Amino acid sequence: MPELRTRSASGTNAQKIVYTGVFTAIYFVVFFAIGMLGFFGPQFMFVSAPLALLIEGTVIVLMLNKIRSFGALTILGIIVGLLMMLTGHAWTTLAFTVVASFLADLVAKSGNYTDEKKNIFAYVILQQWYIGAWLPIFYAADAYFADIAVQMGQEYADHMQAIFTPNIIIIFTIVNFFVALIGGWVGTKILRKNFAKAGIA
Repeated sequence: MPELRTRSASGTNAQKIVYTGVFTAIYFVVFFAIGMLGFFGPQFMFVSAPLALLIEGTVIVLMLNKIRSFGALTILGIIVGLLMMLTGHAWTTLAFTVVASFLADLVAKSGNYTDEKKNIFAYVILQQWYIGAWLPIFYAADAYFADIAVQMGQEYADHMQAIFTPNIIIIFTIVNFFVALIGGWVGTKILRKNFAKAGIA
């Protein structure tokens, strides 16, 4: 399988922890900033989610190549999951994020963090944490949309409930799976053509 031809990751454990924090912050800020599109209406989530998946691929691919240590993705997942809960999302978001990030860590590690295909697949697995955020719609829709009404208003909640039916969410999740593949692939190409040449990775 192809590998990224970049210099070996170096640095102490403390430095790797710092890098993990930096990339986690970048990941969450990018996600949160793009997610702000949702304030214009729930229909904009059909734009914000795929856009985030495309952009975040570069963040995660570079993170994997820079740190190359097991646990970095898991730490990112735990932090992002906790932040999502603090911003009003269900506990299932944290649960899915922890599981997805741990599995992604295992996949990336199996390729020594340099196998392009495994890094892309690790990114795709990581991004499945989105499922946890939508899961309450399947088993507690009334409570979920009642909470949305408190946060965003009843009109917004009604509009969102009409759009985000379980069937639509399933289709949206499948589409986002393939969008994440593209995002990981784009991140790999950017790393190979730019960051690697500059000696950043």
